[in-house]
Amino acid sequence: MSLNEDVMAEFADGTGGTFFHNSNDLEGGLQKLAAAPEYVYLLELSLENVKQDGTYHRLKVKVDQDNLKLQARRGYFAPAAEKNKK
Repeated sequence: MSLNEDVMAEFADGTGGTFFHNSNDLEGGLQKLAAAPEYVYLLELSLENVKQDGTYHRLKVKVDQDNLKLQARRGYFAPAAEKNKK
C-alpha cells in the first residue's frame, strides 16, 4: 500500500497537483482539492528554440516571498519531430 501511495504522491507532485492522503474525511479532502486558490499565476515558455527530439527538460520555478505555496510541474518533454512518412 505504501508503494502505491508513493506512486500517487510522485504523480501529483510531478504534474503540479495535490496529493490528499492519511485521512478518513473524504468530503473534507475533496473540498480541499476542489477549492480554488486565492491567486493563480500562469507562466508559459516558448519552445521556439528547443530541439524537437522528445527529451525531458527540467523546470525550476522560484518565488522570492515567504509563506507562499507554489505548485508547478518539475519539467516537460520536448515535442518529437514528425518523421516524413512516404
